[in-house]
Amino acid sequence: MIRALTAAALAVLPSGPAFAQSTAAPLSFEVADVKGNKSGGGRGASADFLPGGRVNVTNATMKELIAGAYSVGEYPVSGGPGWLDAERYDIVAKAAPTTSEDHVRKMLQTLLADRFKLAIHHGHKATSVYALTLGKQAPKLQESAAGTEADCKGLRGHLTRTHMSMPDLAEALPRMSPRYIDLPVVDLTGLKGVYDFKLEWTTMPGPAAAAGRGGDAPATNPDTVPVSIFNAIQDQPGLKIEGRKHPIDIIVIDHVERVPIEN
Repeated sequence: MIRALTAAALAVLPSGPAFAQSTAAPLSFEVADVKGNKSGGGRGASADFLPGGRVNVTNATMKELIAGAYSVGEYPVSGGPGWLDAERYDIVAKAAPTTSEDHVRKMLQTLLADRFKLAIHHGHKATSVYALTLGKQAPKLQESAAGTEADCKGLRGHLTRTHMSMPDLAEALPRMSPRYIDLPVVDLTGLKGVYDFKLEWTTMPGPAAAAGRGGDAPATNPDTVPVSIFNAIQDQPGLKIEGRKHPIDIIVIDHVERVPIEN
């Protein structure tokens, strides 16, 4: 199941080359129903990848859909009309039961191009980011055993993850803790392996938590000594998060229609 399409839309899907191109025919869903969501946007968007190849996306903005389709956070999506963050959509789609999540992303790209006439190009932009780097001491990371599969469990300041690469971690941090991490995170550790580790931090209350979005929620124990996500990354896996300017890949929207073509 895939949840929490906010902050880093569809970010729980395994990340890969964000802008990989293919000369093969575009992948597409067997069937797909797209409609506007008029619930008012009070709750966060969600995406479920269900047994049998069914995909449900609910209450997602166009920016979230684009970010999810191209495996980037919302920050690297640039341009486009002002309604990108306002209009919300529901998608119910069907793919073959064995379809990989990476192929689901590509199918979503095709759907956006067909139903919303989305046209984009790729660029680079120097912007404020959080850099994920090595700390002063050797990192305290446990490499995943050969043959293990990725598994992620996280809620309210706790994350247990197996088979996670550093780019995966960098991509997930804004989603896990949006009240702390309000900028894109770029992996500059130079670490190429995949690792098993746990993270625990003190969550912060705020609009994102109140709406049920991301990994933050109000801390419930007033006696707990606060541990920010920055301290947790430094003290537990022995890494570091620091702000800096850095060029990132971005998606620039050239054209997109507000009303989808009829199903």
